[in-house]
Amino acid sequence: MKIIIGLLISALFALTILFSLPTNAQNQGFGDDSFTEYEAYLHPAQELGPASGSKAKGYGRIRFPRNLSSGNVNVQIVGIAPANITAFHIHCGTPDVLGPIIVNFAQFGEFKNTVVNGRFSASITNEKLTFVKQPLPPPSLSTRPTLPLPEGCPSDLNIPVQVNTIAGMEALARKGVLYFNLHTKGHEFYGEMRGQIYPVEK
Repeated sequence: MKIIIGLLISALFALTILFSLPTNAQNQGFGDDSFTEYEAYLHPAQELGPASGSKAKGYGRIRFPRNLSSGNVNVQIVGIAPANITAFHIHCGTPDVLGPIIVNFAQFGEFKNTVVNGRFSASITNEKLTFVKQPLPPPSLSTRPTLPLPEGCPSDLNIPVQVNTIAGMEALARKGVLYFNLHTKGHEFYGEMRGQIYPVEK
């Protein structure tokens, strides 16, 4: 009798766990309803070139759902007319480094149309990430890098395998090695303002 009761209790316990798992997963939305967030304060002082005297500034945020299926980008821009924007990217690299491009915002349309009332928004998926089959060799340390800059970000600064998923992009953001760079007429090479991306402090 004790054996039968023990078996019944074990079976009931197993069924409780089995039926509770889908409920918990549904409550979590399979990672759709919870997020990690990263932010950047864009400023001309973060650019590597000579001081431009620009008064531009910006604030950007990237929001990744926990399932890492996409990345939602929102950037507020002050002091720059959309018609003067020539390029806008997310690069990978530490501060004081000109790094390759991982997201090119020009793919979403002309900036005079995508920057509305000083705000730019985009949803990034794996297909929107920059990936090149034959990356350019790194420029010589003795020469100034030339355009176009190499594209495609390594999954780790020490591993030359390109990122091609949102999960890889979020891993770089977690390490603080992504940055926004906004280029304008007269500031095509380095850019007019730049912002290193870091986890949002809570």
